[in-house]
Amino acid sequence: MNPAIIACDLHDHVEIICMRRYPIRVQRMDGSQICGTAFNTRTGAGEEYLQLHAAGDLLEVPLQLIEHIEVLDSKAPLTTLWLQPRQ
Repeated sequence: MNPAIIACDLHDHVEIICMRRYPIRVQRMDGSQICGTAFNTRTGAGEEYLQLHAAGDLLEVPLQLIEHIEVLDSKAPLTTLWLQPRQ
């Protein structure tokens, strides 16, 4: 498995979050956070990205650099998606 690609089941959940255009908070591996609206995933140069609108900008965050995603919609069936193993 390519280390820049996340597991298929996790990728499916990320795509559902994007499809439903949920507001999210992304916790990155470096401790920083980004809030925005998820809208797509993209693969390029052997790496997968989460695309989101945040503060009027289009941002792309490599999925491998995301620790977890918090869905900020109280009606969402999934509120936290961990992309990296919890320690």
